[in-house]
Amino acid sequence: MKNLSRLAVVLTGLSLLTACNKNDDNQHGTYPVVVSNGVYLVCSGNSRSGIDGSLSYYDYTTKNSSIDIFSSNNGKSLGQTPNDAIRYGEKFYIVASGENKVFVTDAQTQRLIHTIDMEGLLGADEGANPRRITADGSNIYVSTYGGCVAAIDTVSYALQKKYKAGSYPEGIAVANGYLYVANSDYGNGNASISVINLATGIDSPVKHENIRNPQDIAVSGTAIYYLDYGQYGPAPDYAQQHAGVYVITGTSVAPVIPNATMMSAAGFYIYTINAPYGGDAVTYSVYNVADKTVRTVSPAGIESPAAIGIDPVSGYVMIASYKLNGGWADYAANGYVNVYDASLTNRKASYECGVGPQRFTSNISVEYVKY
Repeated sequence: MKNLSRLAVVLTGLSLLTACNKNDDNQHGTYPVVVSNGVYLVCSGNSRSGIDGSLSYYDYTTKNSSIDIFSSNNGKSLGQTPNDAIRYGEKFYIVASGENKVFVTDAQTQRLIHTIDMEGLLGADEGANPRRITADGSNIYVSTYGGCVAAIDTVSYALQKKYKAGSYPEGIAVANGYLYVANSDYGNGNASISVINLATGIDSPVKHENIRNPQDIAVSGTAIYYLDYGQYGPAPDYAQQHAGVYVITGTSVAPVIPNATMMSAAGFYIYTINAPYGGDAVTYSVYNVADKTVRTVSPAGIESPAAIGIDPVSGYVMIASYKLNGGWADYAANGYVNVYDASLTNRKASYECGVGPQRFTSNISVEYVKY
């Protein structure tokens, strides 16, 4: 599953690198331990103001943070509108939508290893505007606004397979031999959730009146959870309506958190923020997929929430925020991140991040401990 978060994705990638050393390590009296050393945050910048995106990082042990670790290690920026990133094995992948590229770095040093040109890989139409990324087996999977998901080999960076999805695909997940895609249709009324057989490439899309503008997706068993932006009401306020987290079980599509505009999932929990356009109050909820209960929480110290993420190893919950300027969110200024425990009642740390905080991903790896 995607997994109710990305832990299974990360562990799969790590196993590709560590399995061959298992016998040798056991002979020397060691055992593998999954650790999380920190958290990355992809910041999209602000194209209107000519501000490039960046990659922020916070180290749990040293308590140090970097506003742009990619730039400081490579002498170049991520360019316009990076959207997503993932650590998979010993590599780190950053999706830069405005550049039509995926930057591949060394997960330890953040030095650039390779740049995947999505238009060169898929063509100018289908490779345009890469959006989200996940991984499984020997491939990374990247969705594009060209209506495709590309399966790309993690060693050769060659295209292994191209899957045709719906209109303007966003969030993706791989589970149970299927590729799940949130086809947003850019909110134009023809949205769907693709359920693509990885072996055959056949898509059996789910369409429903509750699927309006899906953005993120996670799979738990046979249940598909997706975040939907809903739709916008009439002028003059254009208030956001029907945004929330929904679940698909069989042919049923139903809301589980009726009011949500951001989500992050890990273990048995989906954390959400509801900060709708045209609304006043911001609310925070946690949904338990095991017992199907929802509880509200009230984390302190957030001015204007922009993104939420969960570290599945440490249990920390990260919330990024814009800074306020004259009572309004400043979209051209650096934001900040508060780090909380799983209850969202205890703030562990706070640090500055780049402009336009967008997506969190944890720095998870395997370390070998002597016994």
